[in-house]
Amino acid sequence: MKQKLSTGLSVIARTLMALILIMTSLPVLPASAQDEAPPVLILPIDRAAFLPGAYFDFRVEVHAAEMPEDFAVTINGEDASDFFGAEPNEESWTFGKEETPSQSVIWRQVMLPEPGLYIVEVTAGGATTSVDWYARQPHAGAGAQNVILFIGDGMTVPQITAARVASRGNTQGKTNGYFAIDQMEAIGLIQTSSVDSIMADSANTASALNTGHKSSVNALGVYADTSPDTLDDPRQETLAEMLKRTRGMSIGIVTTAGWTDATPASVFGHTRRRGDRDFLAAAPLDEGLMPEVIMGGDGRYMLPEAVAGGRRKDGRNMFDEYEAAGYTVVTTATELQEAMSEGAPERLLGMFHSGDMNVWLDRNVFTDNLGDFTDQPGLVDMTLSALEILGQNENGFYLMVEAGSIDKQMHPLDQERALSDLIELDNAVAAAIEWAAVNAPDTLIVVTADHGHGYEVYGTVDVEMFNAAEDDAGKRKAIRVYDAAGFPTYEDADGDFFPDTWDVSIVFAGLVNNYPDHTEDFQVSPTPRVPAIADADGNYVDNPDDDPNGIPRSGVLPLNASTGVHSLQDVPVFASGPGAAFFGRVMDNTEVFFGMAAALGLDLLAEDGMAASMGDEGACEGIVFNGRCYTR
Repeated sequence: MKQKLSTGLSVIARTLMALILIMTSLPVLPASAQDEAPPVLILPIDRAAFLPGAYFDFRVEVHAAEMPEDFAVTINGEDASDFFGAEPNEESWTFGKEETPSQSVIWRQVMLPEPGLYIVEVTAGGATTSVDWYARQPHAGAGAQNVILFIGDGMTVPQITAARVASRGNTQGKTNGYFAIDQMEAIGLIQTSSVDSIMADSANTASALNTGHKSSVNALGVYADTSPDTLDDPRQETLAEMLKRTRGMSIGIVTTAGWTDATPASVFGHTRRRGDRDFLAAAPLDEGLMPEVIMGGDGRYMLPEAVAGGRRKDGRNMFDEYEAAGYTVVTTATELQEAMSEGAPERLLGMFHSGDMNVWLDRNVFTDNLGDFTDQPGLVDMTLSALEILGQNENGFYLMVEAGSIDKQMHPLDQERALSDLIELDNAVAAAIEWAAVNAPDTLIVVTADHGHGYEVYGTVDVEMFNAAEDDAGKRKAIRVYDAAGFPTYEDADGDFFPDTWDVSIVFAGLVNNYPDHTEDFQVSPTPRVPAIADADGNYVDNPDDDPNGIPRSGVLPLNASTGVHSLQDVPVFASGPGAAFFGRVMDNTEVFFGMAAALGLDLLAEDGMAASMGDEGACEGIVFNGRCYTR
């Protein structure tokens, strides 16, 4: 304990010295001179954390018509060009409605050479702006050779609670069974805010999990600058890129959404605009990181516009190009099964839908909603197939698995479709735990969400009474709370952990806390919900065809919002396997990256990519009490 406290005091002393250096380096200027200094943007941002040897781009913007004569950039007092051993590219543009001029210098693909504190100072127009960066000491590792990161997009604790009740049941207040994630070794909470908003989207939050850096809404693997080009923003190297570059590990991406959507694309993508789907679909071939496994939807971005259903504007047929690059290409569950029965291929591309894959409820119950895509695999089958392929690499693997439609069904307030997909995610986690126990016990499994939704269950609804009511007052009498609520009547007779039907006599009174004008009847919809539609003025109003017998709800969002939005809440993280203890706390989402890297013992400067010593990752910058660190 004395050693930990001593280490913590040492860290505090170094931090105070850094603050003193910053304060003494700032010029003393009259207020008028400070007002005349142009605004400066430094990327990476203040308090950015790195692994030594991780690649990143370093941009400095000065928002002025021309670069000031006194412009200078130093890192720990050394000229930045000398520090990096390279000269920057110089660029200029205008941005914003006011067409504000911006002068920029950028150093591409640089790195920090050793652990420690780095003070970045930019002088422009007589004023100095500074940020602190910190490169962390690599860990020797916890014995993990592989990492599986499960992301329940938009998943929250209230959703997990409701899905568990529907799946396992509850008798006299005690659960009749637990989820796989409930029983993992470590449980913590993740903060999800982005550089530019307390409420974030999947792009920047999933990027934080994969890079250890913050980003901005809609941005993937970059710090958002002010340039008009969405592909030139300062890049952040992803964990997958690091592992492929230094350790020769295999990479896998599995999703029930489209594979170029924000969360799966965070494994490899670098763009200011998550909608750059043509770019993202080609990026693995064009930019060097070729995952051994890619499975999900988004076939439309693989085909040129000249082909029916194609969206690509560059005329490329990506199916042909991926096949030429050595990928086994499959488009149905049957083809996937056949490919795997012949022995796991070295690389596999599975495109099972033109857009997002259909949700579990439609694939298994309301199959009329499938359209042309009647043979889609489930998340369990995709996960196990990916593990068989990735497990062939003796160097290990990193697999990201996303249940994408928890989020995509919470947006339109469709609780049954969202909760079904959450149950499917837990089944996939259980399958991965079982696979790892037999085939690769040195696997760290992490389960978390990128952001939350404001969903909660506050009672139950007597469906027969609700539907028989002739007015809103009668419908509201069918909503029961506290002891009148009792228990919902979902049942799982066949033991697959899904309710036999969501159309039961007593259902959840479950609602999202933000929404447009709509009506709500709390009952499963035979078709995916569309709660609101645009009127002639572009304002979203109640859709009369969605829940026509429901209770009217007056919207609480801007009139141009068609569905619910993300919420601020911390999201859960669960972990099991080597290094799992790291995740049993409240932390920023960027820490997930460092936890996975620590479990693997990733050292990007070592010849074999393996860290040799534990480092000071556990150093406390506050008070150590009973073996835990407390800071304020």
